[in-house]
Amino acid sequence: MKIRTITTGIPFPFSPYQLQRAAQFNAACQTYFEANGYDVQTTRVSCQIWNEARDVDTILRLESDARALGIAFLNLGTILPEKRYTEANLARVADVIIQSELIFATVTLTTQTGQVASGIAESTAKVIQQIAHQTDAGYGNLRFAALMNCPPNTPFFPAAFWHDTRTNFGIGWQAADVVQHAFTDAPNLEIGLQNLKTVMEAEGQKIVALAQTFTEAWGIKFVGIDVSPAPMGDESIAYAMEEQLPGYFGERGTLTVAAGLTKTLRSLALPLCGYSGLMLPVLEDVGLGKRSEAGYFNLDSLLLYSAVCGTGLDTIPVPGDASTSQLTAMLSDVATLSTQLSKPLSVRLFPVPGLKAGDMTHFESPYLTNTTVMPI
Repeated sequence: MKIRTITTGIPFPFSPYQLQRAAQFNAACQTYFEANGYDVQTTRVSCQIWNEARDVDTILRLESDARALGIAFLNLGTILPEKRYTEANLARVADVIIQSELIFATVTLTTQTGQVASGIAESTAKVIQQIAHQTDAGYGNLRFAALMNCPPNTPFFPAAFWHDTRTNFGIGWQAADVVQHAFTDAPNLEIGLQNLKTVMEAEGQKIVALAQTFTEAWGIKFVGIDVSPAPMGDESIAYAMEEQLPGYFGERGTLTVAAGLTKTLRSLALPLCGYSGLMLPVLEDVGLGKRSEAGYFNLDSLLLYSAVCGTGLDTIPVPGDASTSQLTAMLSDVATLSTQLSKPLSVRLFPVPGLKAGDMTHFESPYLTNTTVMPI
């Protein structure tokens, strides 16, 4: 079992003490888990700074402070709708992403009363466009997303934002390979899911025991595991699902496997946090990228799967000349689905300057694969 992230959430990153303590905790926690046989890929820090108006220079100083402490991933949290400083912070967030390298941030498009905050969907689309055309190949949009009904204290980025009474931490594992092993040679989906539940609960209980033991000395709250199977490199959730499909991911049966996986993940007898569902990040999963390139699924397919599982439209390459109205409509569709089903979803769109639908992307990143630009 690989741990994708140990994420510590802090109330106030502008406090040197809190930021330093988070960095020290993450380093010690990584060492502890690695000493117990786990491969820890990243450690991260999340917070929530957008409850006040923040100027760009002050925020960017956080990046310098984080670098000095060895923090490679820092999430500033989410800009919530219907707040006093919503529009002011929206006007600044693109500049923050463009001028930084390790900072993440999000905007929430749903209200506490379960409505779509349509007034800021267009502003969010403009932020996506601005980042796309002012970062190399639009790569900055890896660090910006729109959220819908997402819970706080999620380990996975970019959705992470802190909301608690004190510092906390959670764990997100990788586990796409665990799904593949559970599904391989299983005679049917039901047995494959039973295999998965058995293995994940056994592994999860070990991780929870270690986390709870370690955190006692620090007095930092453990919020749980986000059990979403995250892909990395050759480990693909698409390829794993195909072990229980009659054909390729995107063909008939995909919805059934997606729903079964989601139900199983959410039934695990573990302390769960975050999405704890099926994530389908097209640009982060080599199998999804290959199947998208071959035309086995499209945006409508992903919306359909989001009704029973994952994160919405995640890391989707779209034409560089996508209009504000087109991007707004995509954001609104996912937000509407989220409110209708009362479930967490998110959107990360990658308008790629100079490319049109069907063109191949050319990202040079350890975090992204390459595939064809999807038509809107």
